[in-house]
Order: sequence, then structure tokens, then C-alpha cells
Amino acid sequence: MVRSMVAGVAGLKAHQSKLDVIGNNIANVNTWGFKAYSYNFKDAMYTNTINSTGGSIIAGAAGGHNASQVGYGSTVSSISNVYTTGAPSPSSRTMDCMIDGTGFFLVGNMVNGSFTNVEGSGLFLSRVGIFSVDNNGYLVDDMGSYVYGYAVQEGTGIPEKPATAAEYTITDAEVQRSDPDGSTPPKYTITIGGKSIETTQTDFKDQIQDWLTAHSGKGDFENYNIALKGYQDPPANRPTGDNVDKGKISLSITKKSNGPEVGYDADTGNFTPNNNPVVNAFGTNYTLANPGNDRVAGTAAVYPDTLSTIRIPIDPDTGQRYDIQSWRIDKDGTIMGTDNQNRAIPIGQLALCTVENPNGLEKASGYYYTIGANAGETEAIKPNGGPAGIIKSGWLEMANVDLANEFSNMITTQRGFQANSKIITVTDEMLQELVNMKR
Repeated sequence: MVRSMVAGVAGLKAHQSKLDVIGNNIANVNTWGFKAYSYNFKDAMYTNTINSTGGSIIAGAAGGHNASQVGYGSTVSSISNVYTTGAPSPSSRTMDCMIDGTGFFLVGNMVNGSFTNVEGSGLFLSRVGIFSVDNNGYLVDDMGSYVYGYAVQEGTGIPEKPATAAEYTITDAEVQRSDPDGSTPPKYTITIGGKSIETTQTDFKDQIQDWLTAHSGKGDFENYNIALKGYQDPPANRPTGDNVDKGKISLSITKKSNGPEVGYDADTGNFTPNNNPVVNAFGTNYTLANPGNDRVAGTAAVYPDTLSTIRIPIDPDTGQRYDIQSWRIDKDGTIMGTDNQNRAIPIGQLALCTVENPNGLEKASGYYYTIGANAGETEAIKPNGGPAGIIKSGWLEMANVDLANEFSNMITTQRGFQANSKIITVTDEMLQELVNMKR
């Protein structure tokens, strides 16, 4: 049959394939981290109608002439990714982050232990940083894959221990309550530790609370917070002629100034009460519930150069993982958490992977890439502002699809498809004329 028909069909297939690529680009215009594809044509094979020959200068010989070739249409040359960085889009989550550079996140299933060989790890590369923490305290992405980076070296990254105040427990301190006076409303006089107040409260506990409000952190008790731990109502019957009720009270007294209590010997556990006349004012039934401690400086976090999963560290004081309430990711990939004691806890540092030939990567499920045979050297580094980039927390990378370019490509592809279909139509008409010649 006529070769123009073959060329037209080849052109139709090639333009249909390009339209498939354009359609995929437009479909993913709102896909986080998507990289647009470009479709490239090449002409198909050729046949020689006349072969080329060289000329000869021998007498009587002819000069050379070029080959005459007829082609068979077009086909795909390559479909390649465009690895420009997409525009940043703000996110309401601090654990969402994007890479401002050419690097990739390293994610995948669990790899036990630490490693340095990225290519042999069997993990995926990703440009989408939608991160969270799973039930085991591991950093994962929204497809459930573990995120790899540099975990905090054991024995480092321990937050400081703030100084705590000394605390005393007073038991069976006497509370004296006078009979009400004749005023309206009647007033009672409450005396504890030699200090008195007047109150119109009729309930014994409420009268004690009024006394605490009047004296805790004030006057002679300026450096102490006093809290009620328990009380015992005055006995129903009191001695004849006594005009006061006498109850019992238990208190917790905490020094406002931090650090160990003066007079307390940590080695022997002994305490000299003469150093604290405020405590002694309530009687001799006291215990030093907590001597307090000075501030203990923290240990700076150290991140090794080997890759591993990132997990919330264990608090050496409790043996449990820190209770993280909020998160922050710095531009160098350092992940910081704030625990329930408002302490800054280093969690780990994200790794960025550099790829020698990004077009050698192969798309996998979702937004993952696998390291293809032609990707070249792949290396994991700590984000440092170089070509691999930095981390921008609170942002996600939009697709780098250029809609204006895609629509113009769609128009030219459609016209190319129409032109090739016209070739087939014209060829069909020529064949019809040829057949009609027999009639």
C-alpha cells in the first residue's frame, strides 16, 4: 500500500501519545510535588529509493549523487520529567514542609538499623513532605511510609532540668476559730500559725480558704506558697468556758525561690528546722517532702552521619518517650518538639537525597520515585542550603505544570493530529481513483 498511509497512521499514534502526556500533566495540576512531563518526537525509519554513490575522476566516469529516502512518519523520542521547583503553597500544619532546591526526601518501609547506601536500601524518593507521627512515635508521611534522616545520638539532646523549690508537708497544725460576733453578717476570727483573719464564711473549709488567700505569698509568708492538703473539723463538744473551736489542718508549703533548701543535707537526708522559722510556726509535725534541686544544664543534640528512621526519643528520667505537644521543622531539617513541660526536645534531622541524573528516576505509586539504573550516583546529605536545598516548614510544593504551555501544546497537537488524518484521507482518495481506473 501507499507509504503515505503508513506515515499518517504513525503520525496519529505519535500525536495521540503526546496528547496522553498533556492530559496527564493537566490532570495533576493540583497534585503536590508533581513534575510535568515533556513529549519529544523523532522521525521513524527510512527506506532508500536511490542509494548514495561517490563520484569518480576516471575518464568516462560519472560524479556522485546523494541518496533518496522516503520516511515512515514519526514516533516517540523520549518522555522526560521537567524537574523545576513548583511554587510554594502555604499550609496550616507545621509538619508540612517542602524542599526549596533539587533534593528529595527518603521514605519507605522499615529498614532495621542504620545505613549509608541509599541506592541499595530499596527506599523511595519523594518531593512531598506531608509528615506526622504514628502510634509508635515514628515520623511517617501521609502514605504511611517511614521518613529517613538522622536520629539523635543516644545520650545527647537531653533538655535542661529546671530548678525546683523545696516543699514541706505540715500535718496536724492547729486551727482556732472564735465564736461569731454580734454583727450582721456575723464574723469569725480564724488563727493559724499565729496569724489571724476575720471572715464571714460559716463553713470551716471556706474559712480556711479565706485564711490561705490572705497569707499565701504575702507578709511573713512572702516567699512561700501555701496550699490546703486536708483538714479536720473542730470536735462537736468543747471544754466548758472555752470560746474557740480547735480543728486540725494539713498544709503544703512550697518555697518560691528555686534550688535546694538551706540546711538540707542531701547525703544524710537531714534537715535543720531552725533554718526555716516559717515552717516551724505551724508546729513540729512537718516533713520535707521535696528538698528541691538546682538547675541541671541540658546536653546538645548530636546527629550521626548514618541514616535511620526518626523517632521520638526516650526521656532518661521517666524511661518513656517524651510527650510532644507541638512541632517545628527548621530550614536545616532539624525537627524540634515541645513537651508537656514546655521543654524543647530534639527529635531528629531530615535527610535530602541528591540524584546525579533525575531523569533516570522512575515513577512509582503515588508521588514516589524509584532509583533507576540510569539515575547515576544518589547520595543523602543534611540540608545545608546547597543545590539540594533547604526545608520550608508550613509550605507544600505545588505542581510545576504550566497550564498556558500545556494548552498551547494541546492546540498544536490537535492540529498535527488533524493534518495526519488528512494525509490518510487524501491517500484514500488516491487509492479510490486508482481502483476506479479499472472500471
